[in-house]
This record gives sequence, structure tokens and C-alpha cells, in this order.
Amino acid sequence: MDRYAQLNQALSENRAELAQDICHDLLRAEPENVELLTLVGLLAYRRGDLEEALQAFSRAAFLQPESAELRNNVGVAYQDLDCHDSAVLHFREALSLRGEYPEARCNLATALLHLGEAEEAIRNYCDAIAAAPGYADAYHLLGNALRRQGEWEGAVQCYQKALELDPANLKTLVNLGGSLFTLNRFDEAIAAQRRALSIDPDHVDAHWNLALVLLTTGNYQEGFAEYQWRLKDPAAGFPESCAGKKPWDGSALCGRTLLLRCEQGFGDTIQFFRYAQWLSRRGERVALECRRELLPLLAIQEPALTCFAAGDPPPSFDCFAYLMSLPHLLGTCVETIPPQEPPLRADPERAACWRDWIPGGSTKVGVVWAGSAGYRNDRYRSLPARALASLAGIPGVRLYNLQLPAAADDLAAIGEICDLTGRIGDFSDTAALIEELDLVVSVDTAVAHLAAAMGKPVWLLLPFSCEWRWLSGRSDSPWYPSVAIYRQPSLGDWEGVIAAVAADLAAWPARAQAEAPRSPAPAPLKAAPRGEDPNLEFRRANALRAEGDLAGAVALYRCLLARLPACAEIHNNLGLALQDQGLDPEAERSFRRALELKPDLADAQNNLGTLLVARGEHDEALPFFERALELRGDYLPAYVNLGSCLQVLEEPERAVELYRRAIALEPGFFKARINLGTAYQDLMQPEKAIETYRELLELAPEHPEAHWNLALSLLSVGDFKWGWEEYEWRLATGESTLSPLPYWRGEELSGRSILVECEQGLGDTLQFVRYLTLLAKRGGKVLLKCQNAGLKPLLERVPGVATVVVPGEEPPRCSFRVKLLSLPYLFGTTLEAMPEWHPYLLADPRRGALWELLLDQGSDLKVGLVWRGGPLPRNRACPFGEFAPLGDLQGVGWFSLQLGEAPDPGVLEAADLAPQIKDFGDSAAILSGLDLLLTVDTAAAHLAGGMGVPVWLLLPFSCDWRWMSGREDSPWYPTLRIFRQGRPGDWPGVMGRVREALEEMLRRR
Repeated sequence: MDRYAQLNQALSENRAELAQDICHDLLRAEPENVELLTLVGLLAYRRGDLEEALQAFSRAAFLQPESAELRNNVGVAYQDLDCHDSAVLHFREALSLRGEYPEARCNLATALLHLGEAEEAIRNYCDAIAAAPGYADAYHLLGNALRRQGEWEGAVQCYQKALELDPANLKTLVNLGGSLFTLNRFDEAIAAQRRALSIDPDHVDAHWNLALVLLTTGNYQEGFAEYQWRLKDPAAGFPESCAGKKPWDGSALCGRTLLLRCEQGFGDTIQFFRYAQWLSRRGERVALECRRELLPLLAIQEPALTCFAAGDPPPSFDCFAYLMSLPHLLGTCVETIPPQEPPLRADPERAACWRDWIPGGSTKVGVVWAGSAGYRNDRYRSLPARALASLAGIPGVRLYNLQLPAAADDLAAIGEICDLTGRIGDFSDTAALIEELDLVVSVDTAVAHLAAAMGKPVWLLLPFSCEWRWLSGRSDSPWYPSVAIYRQPSLGDWEGVIAAVAADLAAWPARAQAEAPRSPAPAPLKAAPRGEDPNLEFRRANALRAEGDLAGAVALYRCLLARLPACAEIHNNLGLALQDQGLDPEAERSFRRALELKPDLADAQNNLGTLLVARGEHDEALPFFERALELRGDYLPAYVNLGSCLQVLEEPERAVELYRRAIALEPGFFKARINLGTAYQDLMQPEKAIETYRELLELAPEHPEAHWNLALSLLSVGDFKWGWEEYEWRLATGESTLSPLPYWRGEELSGRSILVECEQGLGDTLQFVRYLTLLAKRGGKVLLKCQNAGLKPLLERVPGVATVVVPGEEPPRCSFRVKLLSLPYLFGTTLEAMPEWHPYLLADPRRGALWELLLDQGSDLKVGLVWRGGPLPRNRACPFGEFAPLGDLQGVGWFSLQLGEAPDPGVLEAADLAPQIKDFGDSAAILSGLDLLLTVDTAAAHLAGGMGVPVWLLLPFSCDWRWMSGREDSPWYPTLRIFRQGRPGDWPGVMGRVREALEEMLRRR
């Protein structure tokens, strides 16, 4: 048999060493045989000899430089040798030889990740998937990269896609479960880990992750049993025996000595120390091995308990157990957690010393803002020190640093904080300091466990992702009665957590004073002498309310009611003052009491109606306005209130009649004329609205609201020349003159900077930032001041924008300022002279490419849905149930972008993407992966239109100037198509036409 035949036989028999020897023999005769060199490299790589593998691969690549595969092999060897810079060079060379090489693309991405180039790495993973959509490993690796970046929702999508392609991939299943756990999607996380265990019942990571989810959800019996699998992980360093002794199985000790070995972090030892105490108090012989920093503290807690430092010789013992195995061995469930009894105590002598360094006279609050940087999830549980600055200025509160170590910059960022940590040598000193404090505010660290185990009030700051020690869905802890939990409402939202803590901390001194002996209360405000005229008092109370002294008015009204409890007019006016204070429930009681006493009091009928309208209860308000008009046919406010209510309820015809009656009663009642014009707009009669506003302007030529409404009606019929000029009347309040910056009027900018101020709604901003490119062409450096931080990632990408500032940020110095919605007027926009169209709202290419891949679920048509906005007029929202006629369309994949409301699967099966939307940049990235957006009149319509994404707009039967009247297209957005109600409230008719259009689109595709 020749040597090549022997080599093939050795390979077929998996005799790697023999194959390697034969290869070396053959290479002596054929030193430039590329195939043999490659095989030598592969065999060396498999047995872990990376240096030999690299040498063989490099020689092969030198001999055959045009081979992309050989360059890739060299890169892989460098990668495993942790030479990532060299690996990147070889992967790039491989790709220069063969651009469509997904394996090399993924390898390059992985090397870039090691070098900290996460953004470029993610782009390369996306490129690999684009080149090979069925490449499951690429989705898995992209998921890992997104997970590393904290983009958990994207990671979940990638893992799910990878599992569609490779359902039995254990690593993907385990990582999917871990990511779902981070997102608090517990049932799905458990299912993923159980599915992994059905494939490999001994998979340690799957058991470990399953344990964490079960414990988080309170399933302690199974959770702690699964937690035992940590002991089977060779990398975790748990020896099966300790000095030749057997592990304890939880059976009766019968006089044997049990050695308990502490594990994991300081906090874990403190939390589970109670088990050592409990066994010792039960009379068992227990020796506790702990880390040296904890020894002085734990050694003084339980006289019968022997404590010694890890590394020191242990006392004589018979069996051993790991401390965190005791809940399993002793059958702990949530209801049977042993209390920390007695609480841990500080060393009395050390506490006395600390007492001398900590003055009284204030609420003393210890703070910790970061955990150990070595903890793999520390970036989620820790927060920047500056986030605590709002706590430092609370009156009556003094902060004390418990953070070890604490950088000087961090302490300076907090502000006024006392730092005594230079005196701390170990946990016994920390306990002595905590003993002198009133409260500890801490992230999830050992200090929180220590303070809680001492029985001190602890306000625990937790990230959104649940940690099993603190369970899910709780603001308290069964482990520590003194703990109150402040948990992030969403991933990364420390701002909301600190705001809640600051509010509660501001009340802490008041609570402490409330528990102290009370001083005599001040004398109450006395009613006027019996002889004083109640009418005079009533007028005085009304005057106080008119002057803005609401508290004084309320007090005086109440004094009057003490004398005249059955006076309906006083109850009514008290209600008005309470409503002005924002005390709507009390105001409502006052109005209703007035009507109980005097049902024919028209003022109270009208006032109760306005209160109900303010709450959005228009149906309930209607009869009160109608009753007010029955009682007083000349009651002008009730006419406009009832008319406005009817407009919201989509009955504009009735509203028109009311406004005309009011105008007939009082021709100078301008509010009725304004509302009459808006009612004509609701009736799709903009020409009549224009006539109404012009009649009003003949009576009051300088009426700003009439000019403003006239502008909207002119714009709605396409009269842009006069419409934009009238639109400038919105600035007539004088606000534009408050800034020292000169207002831009269209002159050349010649390199000077201009501050463009966004105004009105987010949709208006998205519609008109297209003009910023024109400003830049005038030579201006464009600075945009937008009204919402969520817009910033998107607006920074608008062509022509140099800087975007958001509330709370100071803009740089500028030469001019201008309002965004003045730009159409200043640039002379008409229907015939619109800005040249090009997409100006741009998605981040990497995020867009990723979403295009993630949204690819095999549908012929990917359609996004938005059915309501924020504070929209009620008629603009479309109830989700109206989408039911679209539910049975075949070939359509539905995706919800609706914030704050999940889609009802009983109406339409739509994937809910809203949890993954943090800002408009995310929305833009998602839209770039869709074929169509189906939306009501919200900012999403403007976003899609500005991106050039096809968008179908669902409009009510009314005329909004942005979409004009009598059109099914938009001059602003070439990709937009309008589906308008044929009559008020006719969403079924709209959906019928949408269905027909979708069917036609599917046929064409």
C-alpha cells in the first residue's frame, strides 16, 4: 500500500497521530504540496497545536496566494492564538480574493469584536447573512455580538432565526434562553432551556440558566435543585471532595462536624450566612470557611460557630457542603426562608469610634453606585456616580460614601457627600459605619446585603433584568424585611429609578419628624364674624381665585360653607378653584354637590361637563352641556363647549348649528366663529371655513387665532402662497422677539450659523426638516433644536444638519435663529415650487440591514401597523379591532410598531416590535426592513414618508392641512397613499379599500 493510501486509511479510521506522521513523511518528498500542508495544519489545529497549525497554513497560503480559503485558515489560527490584529489582516485578504465568503466574513467580525470594533463587526455579520441567508452560525454569532452590546431584543431575533435553520443547536438555545431571561420573558426562557436539555440532559449551562429563571420566578424547590449543577462545571472549581471527606447530603449530622465552604461573592456569603447560624443554633457543629475580608465581621456573630479564613488550615471536620447548596439540602421555599435572626451586628467598639466621626442633625444616607467591575453583568447593575447628584441637594439629608473604591471624580460628580471610606479596613468597619446611618441606598452589591442583614432600611436600585436573589415582580424581599426595591421600568432607565428615590428621600425627614412628639398645630383660618356679609366674603373668595391665590380662595370658600353648607353657588365656585389646583376628584364632588342642592344651576352643569371633557369623557359630558343650554338659552360658553364635544364625537353637523345660534345671539362671540370654521373643516368643507375666518377678520383684523386657522384652511386647499404667509401669525404672541438672536428672513448665510427651533408635534418636525438641506445650501451651518431626545439619533443623519441639541442641552452660539415651520414661507413654497424630493430621513445602515434580515420571515409582504398616536384627536385613532378584515390575507406578515399597546392576536396576528423601539432611530431601522407601513395620522407616517418607505395613511372624515382635501396622494411624500373615511367614523369602509389594495399588491408581487 502506498503512503497516500495509508494516509486515507488513517484518516478514515480517525487515527490522527498516524495521519500526521504520514503527512510529514510525504512532505519531505513534496515540501510544496499545498494539500498536504493544509491537512497538516488541520490535524495540528484539531489536537490544539496552534503554532504548528499556523506554520502549516501560512506556508500553504504563501505557495497558493490566490486561495481565499487558505488565507482564512491562517486567520483562524492567529485568532485562536489571540493575535487578533494579524487575524483581521488575513481575513480581509481572504475577502479581497473572494468577496462572497460568509465564513471569512464571520471570522473577520469575530476578530473585530475582540479588538473592540463592535459596530464594524456587526456590519460584517450582516453582510455574511446577506451573502448566505441560510447560514445559521452567522445569525448565532450576530446574536452574540448584539448581546454583548446590550441589544437583547435583536439578539433574541437572531437566535430565533438561527434555530429556524438549525433547531438542535445547543449553544443557540442556551443563549436564546439567557437573552429572554434578561428581558424578563421568563416562560419563554424556561422553555428554551428545557428544549436544550431535551437534546442534552447533562448540559451544565442549560441547567444553570434554568436554575436562575426558576429561582427568579419563586420556584425554589426545582430552582435550587437545578442550581446544584454549578458544582458539575469543571471550570467553576468545585472539588468533589474536600480533604478526602464526602459532601453532606442534608441528612442528620448526629454529632458530626460540618464544614461550610463559602462561594461566589461577598453578598452571597452574607445572604446565606443565616443557614450557618441556623444550624449552629440548632446545636450542630459547624465550621465556616469564608474570605478573609469577612472574617472579623462573621466571627463575632455566633459564639458556637467556628469561622476561619479560606487558605488557613480548617478545624477537624467530618463532611462538607457549599454554603449556597444549603437552601436545596434543607428544602427551602419562598415561604420557609429562615430569617436573619438575630440581625448581623457591628463590633461595638468599632461602632463607638465611628459614632464620633458622624454628626447628628440630619438624615444620614449611605450610597453605593457600582459593584465589582469583575462581575460580568456589572455594566447593567451599576450606574454612573453623577446619577446620584440629585440626592445630594435634598434638604435635611446628608450623603455618606459606602463605595469602595471611590474615585475623586465620582465623588465630585455627586456633589456634597462625606467620604470616610479611608478608615475602612474590612467588612467589620463597613458594618460599624452602617450602624450609624439611617438608610442605605445601593445598587446590588455586598453592601446592600450587609445593611439589610443588619436590619437597616435599604433602598435597592435594580436594573430591569431580574436577578434571582430579588425575585421578579416584587418591591420587597422575603430575604430581608427592611429592603425596598426600586427597579428600572425598562432596560437602562436609571433616570426614572433615581427620580423615584429622590422623591421618597425628600419625604424621609418629614416622616422622621412625624414620628417625633408633635408641636401644637397652628390655629385654623377662622370664618368671618357672624355679622359680616356672606356676599362680601363670596366676592372676596372669587377675587382671590381671579388673582391666582387658589389656596386662599379654597380656604375662604370652605369657611363660607361651614356657615352656608347648602349654598350651591359656593360649592360650584369651590369646584372651580379646586379644578384650577389640579384637584379634579375634589372638584367633581363639589360640582355634583352643587347640582344635588340646585339641579337648575346652569354654571355647575357646564363646569362639570368641562371637567369630564378634560378627562376625555366626552360622552359623559354631553348631557351636562345640553342641560345647561336647556336652563339658559343664552349661555354662550355652553354653546361652544357642547359644540366642541360634538366635534370630538364626530357630529360636526350639530356643532355647526350650535355655533350659528351662538353667533346670532352675539355676533362678537369670536370663539364661536373660530369653532364654526373648524367644524366646517371636519365636514370637509374648507372653502366655508375660509369664508368664516375672513368674516371674523373683517370684525377683528388682528385676531391671531383667526389668521392661524385661516392659514390651515388655505393650506388644506393648496393655496400655499397665502397659506404660509398667514401661518406666520402663529408667531404673533411676541415669543419670537424674546431671544437676542436676530430672526432669519431669508438672506444668504455665508458660513454663519443658524439655530432652527422645532415646534409643535413630532410629525411636524419630521415633515419639515427637509428644508435644512436648503439652509445649508444657503451657506449656513445648521444647528437644530428639537423637542424630544428620542428624535436625536434620527435627525443627526438629516443632510445639512451640523448639530442637534435636545432639551437640557445648551446650543452653541449662533448668528441667527428661525422657527422650523417658517421655512416653507421663507423659501417661497407653493404646490408648483416644492423642495426637490429625495429621502432625507435616513436609517442607520447597520441597524437597517439587521432589521431587514430579522424581519424576513418568508412573507410575500411585510407590513407595519400603527393605529393610534399620543394625544391625538379621538377621531384620528383607529381601534385595533377595525383591522380584523385584514386578518385572513395570505402572504402578509404583520408587524406592530404601536407604542404602549400590544396587538390583539384574536384580531390580527402581528409581531410586536414596540418593546425594541427606544427612539426614532430604531423606528427608522425597522421601517427600512418593511415593504409597507399602514398607519393613522401620526409621526410614524411622516417618518416613513421622509424615508421614502411606502406608507398608506388611514384618515378620518376631516380635512387636516398636512394632507389637504380631495387628494389620495401627498405632494410632500411621493410614496404615500391616502385612505380617507367616506363619512365620519367609517373605518370599515377604509379597511375594505385597504384590503382590496393589499390583494392587488400581492397579485403583482
